[in-house]
Amino acid sequence: MQKRIISFAIIWLSVIVALSLFGIHAGVFLLTGLAFLTQLELYKLFEQMELRPMRALGLTCGLVIMLGSYYLEGIDSGNDLFLLSFLVLTLAIIRIDLHAGRLRSFMPTLFGLIYVPFLLHFLPKIVKLAVSTGNSIDTGVFLCVWIVAVAKSADAGGLIVGKRLGRTPLSTVSPNKTYEGAFGGILAAMLAGCILVLFFKESAPDGFTFMVAAFSAVPLAIASIASDLVESAFKRQAGVKDSGKLIPGIGGVFDMTDSLILSAPLGYLLFKYTLL
Repeated sequence: MQKRIISFAIIWLSVIVALSLFGIHAGVFLLTGLAFLTQLELYKLFEQMELRPMRALGLTCGLVIMLGSYYLEGIDSGNDLFLLSFLVLTLAIIRIDLHAGRLRSFMPTLFGLIYVPFLLHFLPKIVKLAVSTGNSIDTGVFLCVWIVAVAKSADAGGLIVGKRLGRTPLSTVSPNKTYEGAFGGILAAMLAGCILVLFFKESAPDGFTFMVAAFSAVPLAIASIASDLVESAFKRQAGVKDSGKLIPGIGGVFDMTDSLILSAPLGYLLFKYTLL
């Protein structure tokens, strides 16, 4: 637990310093790097399941989606790049000899592309959404950080409460997760959401009150828990405990970003239809 806390502290400090020095560009490149490593670890899990994703092609398309979603004009540039990536993957399948087994590579490659970079690209897309509705880039960055903080607070709160009070198993996929831990994670997410609005009120959009922050945090916390369970299912199928060993006390990058994957698109939809 101590290593986990130290790793999270170092990561958050690095993010804060990078955003303070380089602004949104640091955020985009940090997120792109995390998406790249997460997608790579997911492909490695697939390989342990005896699937054969086209790793290089999938990762390249992922980089294009993540960077292009912010740096290309238009709020839907990420969607357009995903469609282009889908066409590239399809043409690659047609071009490569099917008897070599590459047909079996298409679905895991495509799933990795959808599940990681496509879903995570909704974070930089939130910045574009904020700007397109008359808010500042700082507001967009705040909303992205808010989603990340809420999702990770749900993760941390669930871990702490689950270890102390957990009695009722939440899922057979991850026996250590409990309903008590999930409830604690939701409360932690609501608290974190309100605290961020309190301390960064000048960056928050109009109408983002404590009540709105608290209630918005609930579905994001649930999405965070669901994301965690999805990754647990992958690891269980692959027969591994962690997706990697890069981060002390946490495991792999996928073990750190898992809770963000479903939270990012849900946060985008919440802000688009209720706040921005």
